[in-house]
Amino acid sequence: MKTLNNSARTGGAIAILIILLLLIGGGVAGGLLFSGSRQQKAQTQLLAEGYLNFNQGQLEKAYDKFADARQTFSTSLDLYRKVASGTFLTREEVNEVLVTLCLSIAHEKFFMLEADTTWVKKAEEELKNVSDPERKKEIEQNIATANEIVGLLTLFKTGDYEKAMKDLLEVEKKAAVSDQDFFIFEIRFLIACGKSLQEPAIINQARELLFFATTDLGINNEKTRQLWGLLTN
Repeated sequence: MKTLNNSARTGGAIAILIILLLLIGGGVAGGLLFSGSRQQKAQTQLLAEGYLNFNQGQLEKAYDKFADARQTFSTSLDLYRKVASGTFLTREEVNEVLVTLCLSIAHEKFFMLEADTTWVKKAEEELKNVSDPERKKEIEQNIATANEIVGLLTLFKTGDYEKAMKDLLEVEKKAAVSDQDFFIFEIRFLIACGKSLQEPAIINQARELLFFATTDLGINNEKTRQLWGLLTN
């Protein structure tokens, strides 16, 4: 009889322990879900602000917002997304946005004929966070083109316009067909070199490319409007 009582007490203790563990586990899971919910809310706000900055042409501010959004990824956020409904950006997608923003900012400098390497180097660092092989290869090519542009602008600044024009042809051959930023820069660079060399033929070439960009490719933005202005002044 005593043995049965001891067994009953042991069984009861085990049951209580199991219940306590379940309660603790549920509390931990609930805490993680709550934390994940807060992090998702913070990320959504940061991304919204980043997109707004981007649309307003404030690319460096957009970069900062997306970089802050990347910091919100965590185990609790991953757990929350397993039970929450909605479409969310992945860490990989945010990483791709960041490296693309770096290149966009670099091209803003290039458009102003500044041989700035800061954002190209940042793009190289951000690329390390991109894991998709095909996307990585594409971005690597665009970064290589950006580095070539720095060399072109360095020649331009030293007044070696003829060599700059010759090297531009080589960069054009290596640039990705989809690299729209380079195409716009090429037109900008032709205008600058054409005016410096006082060569109407180069200016006309730039005009033809710009007409093709705006008419055939449908690229109509602030940069193309500025390019038309440069051609008429």
